[in-house]
Amino acid sequence: MRFLDSAPVRLTLLLLAVYAASAGLVFFFLDYQLASTLTKSLDHTLSEERNLLQLQYRDNGTAGLYRAIKSEIESEGSQSHGFRVLDRHNRITYQAGGLALPLERQFSGVRQMEVEASDGKKHTARVISFSLGDGMTAFTAVSMDPVFALVKNFRLTFLMTAGMVSLSGLAIGLWLARRFRARIDAFNRNTNLIMQSGDLSSRMPVSGNDELSVLASNMNAMLERIERLVQGIRQVSDNIAHDLRTPLTRLRADVQVALQLEDAEAHHAALQRVHGELEKMQSIFSSLLAISRAESGGMPVKRAVVDFSGLLNEMLELYEPSAEEHGLVLHGEVAEGLMVYGNRQLLAQTISNLLDNALKYVPAGGEVRLGAHRQDNHVKVVVEDGGPGIPPEMREKVFERFARLDPSRTMAGSGLGLSLAKAFVELHHGSISIVKSALGGSAFLLDFPAA
Repeated sequence: MRFLDSAPVRLTLLLLAVYAASAGLVFFFLDYQLASTLTKSLDHTLSEERNLLQLQYRDNGTAGLYRAIKSEIESEGSQSHGFRVLDRHNRITYQAGGLALPLERQFSGVRQMEVEASDGKKHTARVISFSLGDGMTAFTAVSMDPVFALVKNFRLTFLMTAGMVSLSGLAIGLWLARRFRARIDAFNRNTNLIMQSGDLSSRMPVSGNDELSVLASNMNAMLERIERLVQGIRQVSDNIAHDLRTPLTRLRADVQVALQLEDAEAHHAALQRVHGELEKMQSIFSSLLAISRAESGGMPVKRAVVDFSGLLNEMLELYEPSAEEHGLVLHGEVAEGLMVYGNRQLLAQTISNLLDNALKYVPAGGEVRLGAHRQDNHVKVVVEDGGPGIPPEMREKVFERFARLDPSRTMAGSGLGLSLAKAFVELHHGSISIVKSALGGSAFLLDFPAA
């Protein structure tokens, strides 16, 4: 990457250009104001000298006028002033000072002229003319050299200061840009290393609390999330391979045996077993698809106000015979009038998965309870049992796809029931969690917004 392609460098140069433009505007404004103020000060001095000379002539005549002119020259200096007095015939009657004024008729206001000094050099001066009385006219001039010198010093000082500030700003800006670019380069190196190696456990260095640190923290959080997702995908892939290997092996064995036999009844029995295994595999893939659609929000759901109390009572009636077959006692405590806005079929599937899970793991003679009540604007549901329970460290993991408490995966089931239940609960803007039950096993707590 070229030097000027760096965003920090371009930003530094842009800020420097903005500063230079702003400094230029300030310079021209101050330069104009300074020159204007000093010129007005000279004009005011000329006006005061005019008033003084008019007063001296009126009170003391030409002698007083000449004394006043000499006094002004002695106090202000001869090189920067010029005086001329004309009679009524425009003849010079008196002239003093180092500035030689050109022959001019009386004029109004103040004029700026080029005049020659006693040293032979040209000077710019402010000149005023006024009447003294008796037809006499006086001219007074003040050199603008002090004004020009002060303005020149101001310009030099301002430009030197602005230049030093610009150079300092450029140096500091380039130093900061270099540091910023070094951090960006380190960020890019780590990113490329992760992409090339595929090691998602690597993390970006975080130092400080600036924008790059926040970006690095967000990148690390994203990498952690991706790492968990990839690990989950690998685990799911392994579990799918494990869960499908056994039924596929049985399918192959049944087909091979059927091919070796010529008995129609054996062929029919083999086809029934094949059909059963295919239905199990189809059920696994259907559950995976349903979970993915529910979690992504892509599942088309028809919602309506559901009589949740009635639904839960129906589920109790439905599962009571199955509980008896397992030697279990199924109790229900469902408050009346519970209403939930959602899909009745998905809600029923959620409760069914939790009850199936309880009936599967609770030993004979145990107890299963289903309770529901309203609390503020929420409907609280609990499905608890007297089974072996779920260890605290596994209470979040059991909601993952293909999660099993039994690592050998010898018990029947796909490990998708709780994942599906959680996806359906969250699809209804609810939540599900696990705590220890008073019965000794696990209690699944569901929370739905009340309709």
